[in-house]
Amino acid sequence: MSERLIAVYEVPGPSAEAEKTARAIAFEETVEVPFEFPLPSRIREEIVGRVGALSPVAGGRFRVEIDFPAALAGGRIGALLNLVFGNASIWPGVRLVDLRFPDSFLASFSGPNFGVAGLRALSGVHGRPLLATALKPMGSTEVELAESAAAFARGGGDIVKDDQNIVDGSFSAFQSRVSRIAEAVSRHNCLYFPHLSGPQEELEERLRFVLGQGLKGVLICPAIVGLDTMRSLASKRKAVFMAHPAYSGAFYAERSHGIEHSLYLATFMRLAGADITVFPNAGGRFAFTSEECRAIAERGRTPLGGLAPIFPAPGGGMNLDNTGAMAKDFGTDAIWLVGGRLLMHPGGPEAGARAFRDKMPA
Repeated sequence: MSERLIAVYEVPGPSAEAEKTARAIAFEETVEVPFEFPLPSRIREEIVGRVGALSPVAGGRFRVEIDFPAALAGGRIGALLNLVFGNASIWPGVRLVDLRFPDSFLASFSGPNFGVAGLRALSGVHGRPLLATALKPMGSTEVELAESAAAFARGGGDIVKDDQNIVDGSFSAFQSRVSRIAEAVSRHNCLYFPHLSGPQEELEERLRFVLGQGLKGVLICPAIVGLDTMRSLASKRKAVFMAHPAYSGAFYAERSHGIEHSLYLATFMRLAGADITVFPNAGGRFAFTSEECRAIAERGRTPLGGLAPIFPAPGGGMNLDNTGAMAKDFGTDAIWLVGGRLLMHPGGPEAGARAFRDKMPA
């Protein structure tokens, strides 16, 4: 129990109330008993979280560090979530904003299969961002989706993925659609990532089929299928996992509660094996700020034990006029995920891909 992991929270003030909340978190997340419970001294000293100093932050709130025995998380992502934000997540106003891990804890995780360097080697793209798009809309035939994918690939696109809403009612329908789209892009240097969804018991079989088609990775929604499900799949199969944020907004969209954007969308994604983390770009139809987007990219690159850095993939709100800001905010180690604006280009997806490629920094 000697090694500790540190969880950082923001809680409501004033200071006396914030200190009380911090003590409650330390007890609730470990022994789950009232303060006055007659705990044996060994348990109180070795198990209960230790509250650090409080410091004020904006909005009358306070930031507090609580350190826990790392062994209580057991080197497992589910146990980690339960330890640092299990019952505490039910209290209004409590937000988990940072985690600091001992190297021994991080050594339990394999992390991304490819990461930035591996995906660059796989795609053959160096020295610039990668260009990606999503196949849409829902209701399109597999022929229409394949034609759109092929046009994007001809225009120089690097990654084409299923939209997260593209799902198949049966395994056979999934096989038919994925095979057709894979064939459509096979003559081009473009990666295709099908959406890995479906009944839990079929996910591994569907992933085997995707890799058997010669494809290199999948799109997955870890907030829906489960972070540990993605981690398990990534540990068994050498595939690229492109993590989509569908359903995850419940964790971070309310900024006085939940989990800080970059902690969930970068750190947790890396622990769970994502090579790419997709998130809404600032200025789009979701209320992410430029600072939050940059923080996601930065956390994805920050050293985290031996885990590879991952690609940020901002999407939404992107057009030819703000590509300069994109380059400035995210640099070359990023994936530009351009959907509607690219597909709606007057010349179609092929011309749209060429137009965005022309705007990329060399």
